[in-house]
Amino acid sequence: MIFIRGIISFRKALLLTIVVAGLLIVFHMSIITGILFFDFAPVDYLWGGRMDTSAQLLNFEWLSLLISVLFFVLLLIKAGRIKIAVLKKVAHMFVWLFFILFLFNTIGNLIATTNFEKFFALVTGLLTFLLLRIAIEKEPGKDVT
Repeated sequence: MIFIRGIISFRKALLLTIVVAGLLIVFHMSIITGILFFDFAPVDYLWGGRMDTSAQLLNFEWLSLLISVLFFVLLLIKAGRIKIAVLKKVAHMFVWLFFILFLFNTIGNLIATTNFEKFFALVTGLLTFLLLRIAIEKEPGKDVT
């Protein structure tokens, strides 16, 4: 794991992951907004093209938004931006959990039926790498201010 530390610093990996997580929140919010206010539900392009209705897509997007916000908050805790001592170790544990989640998500995106989702394998693959870099840091909750 030492070679990963030489590729990108903990601080840069954390800051880049926070930016990408913020963009994921905006992405999911825009899909929800499109469904709720513009009757636009790209069911053929999201979730592997396996959604049949806009209601199904909306439910899955609400779940994705909730997970993305949780992910973002955990990264802020890990970065020391939210200072709740009891949550530092919890945040570190969840970084490992999100690493596994994004690893499987990357595989899922690679085998998706749409090119749109296959493209997201690049994003989830990058997040997988960055989360591994963050997770191997010896000091959970290290302040990167």
